[in-house]
Amino acid sequence: MGMNGFRFENGVKYEIFIGLKDKDTYDEVLTVDSFKKILSEICTQKQLSFTMLTQFGGYTHNKGYTTETSLRVIIIGISEDELVALGDKLKAIINTDTILITRSEIEYCFM
Repeated sequence: MGMNGFRFENGVKYEIFIGLKDKDTYDEVLTVDSFKKILSEICTQKQLSFTMLTQFGGYTHNKGYTTETSLRVIIIGISEDELVALGDKLKAIINTDTILITRSEIEYCFM
């Protein structure tokens, strides 16, 4: 038993970090609101539970250093096959070279 009698379950949390800059123009073609709408439609269709956070970050690429709006999508309860398909779809929509996916073993409880 966890705190206050709630039972924690073991699970996996995936986080997808994706920048909004197009790989060819280095411009942010999509707005955060447009990305939210697309992500929401995809996750609703597949019945995926998700949370999306807006961030700001910087990185070095083949033309130098840049900063951009970056999004973090947190998903618990998805198979790795579904995760890869979602990542590929998001990369294609934004037209980006790379996204970062992290995987963490977690304990969670809905209360």
